Amino acid sequence: GSEVELSCEAEGHPPPLLSWFRGPAVLQEEPAATALRLVLPRVEPGDAGTYSCVAENRHGRHNRSVELHVACEDPRGAGGSGGHAWVPLVGY
Repeated sequence: GSEVELSCEAEGHPPPLLSWFRGPAVLQEEPAATALRLVLPRVEPGDAGTYSCVAENRHGRHNRSVELHVACEDPRGAGGSGGHAWVPLVGY
């Protein structure tokens, strides 16, 4: 169970509502934000899947998705470090 951080950034006028989704479920959201981090503290195989960041304001809605793959740690105890996935929303 390593930590993984998913980061999403967007700019807009007015500032967008940023949300992280996994499937239809909203995991986290922040109104009038330019960045939103989703931290998964102890990733397990069940956390694998598609995560989507959505930026929305009165002018429209944009989203980007990232596929999280989870590999088991080395059984000899070597372990691994956390991972990062940046999801830029450009031109919003």
